[in-house]
Amino acid sequence: MTRILLAAVVAAMAAWAVPAWAAKNGLVTVEVTGSGISKEDALKDAKRNAVEKGSGTIISSHSQTRDFQLVKDTILAKSTGFIHSYKEISAQQSKIDDTWTVKISAEVSIQGVEDEWLVVQGLLQDIGRPKILVVINERVDKKTVAMSTVQTKIEGALKDSGFALVDRDQLKEIDKRDLQAALADDKPDKVQAIAKRFGAQIFIYGTADANRGNDSRPGGVAMATYEAQSNVKVFKSDTAEIEASVTGNTNRPARGVQQVPESAAKQALAFEADVIAGKIKIRLIENWQQFLTGGGEIKLYVEGIKFGQVRTLKAELLKIKNITEVNTEFSNSIADCAIQSTISAKDLAEKIDAAMDDILEITDVTQNVIKATYIGK
Repeated sequence: MTRILLAAVVAAMAAWAVPAWAAKNGLVTVEVTGSGISKEDALKDAKRNAVEKGSGTIISSHSQTRDFQLVKDTILAKSTGFIHSYKEISAQQSKIDDTWTVKISAEVSIQGVEDEWLVVQGLLQDIGRPKILVVINERVDKKTVAMSTVQTKIEGALKDSGFALVDRDQLKEIDKRDLQAALADDKPDKVQAIAKRFGAQIFIYGTADANRGNDSRPGGVAMATYEAQSNVKVFKSDTAEIEASVTGNTNRPARGVQQVPESAAKQALAFEADVIAGKIKIRLIENWQQFLTGGGEIKLYVEGIKFGQVRTLKAELLKIKNITEVNTEFSNSIADCAIQSTISAKDLAEKIDAAMDDILEITDVTQNVIKATYIGK
């Protein structure tokens, strides 16, 4: 009798533990909502939420593993790949702040999430976490402020996702002066030099402005009004190539209304920072996911080469299986090769070294750049 009762209890617990959208053929069906400043952004958010909800058990089982948050966010950035099918249930735009809310029913491949988790975790263990430098020139009434609210928000969002940030306490006074000069002169190349000096693979650079608008007197109380806007770009440190360009909500600038003008400005910047930090995090995770799985453009710089040898170099590169396209430029005995590849720069460098060790000597490999010297005759 005791065994029968125990079996019944176990069965009941098992039934309770399996949700109503239990897996069938490796798929689970969930209903979720997503939000964003556009309908497209809201749909993307809903898909991320669907994958997170549908594969919740799998995600929670990895919660104690190394780089958990970064792996999780990287996988959620690829949510569309794990959505077998979806149906839009509703879509509404808020009359207050113009944001969208979308509700969907989606079938999620939980096996796909499990397989991807192991792949991404393995890649992260091989290459480590990316390091990032964030520099935002924040101004109130066109005057630069010492502590940027937008910068702090971006750094917090990235740190929460597991990215490594350049420790500002390690910056020497000369570095801080160089950063201030770069901000004042609007010179991203100077920020790039500092980012490379501190081993940051990515640097984020931009401006955030809060300017006084039309004040009001509700109930006879004088209230200061400020509106904030920002423009932030994400760069690859080794090539200075722009990975993303992000602005706040252009339809309705972030607004702060307080009795004290400084508080109103800070409030507006904080609202703007929430939008910008979220966008930057999503774009950076999406680009990082692409890098982890390989693909995209990789630069190969070859020194000591003659113009007539560039054609031979291009032909040899195209023989490598994982290279789909090569475009070359030549200047001052340097061949600048823009390579479209399906693998990472590190893996590509190994393949180039194996296939062309008689004509090229690899001298340096970074996240997006391979440098070599031409040694062929």
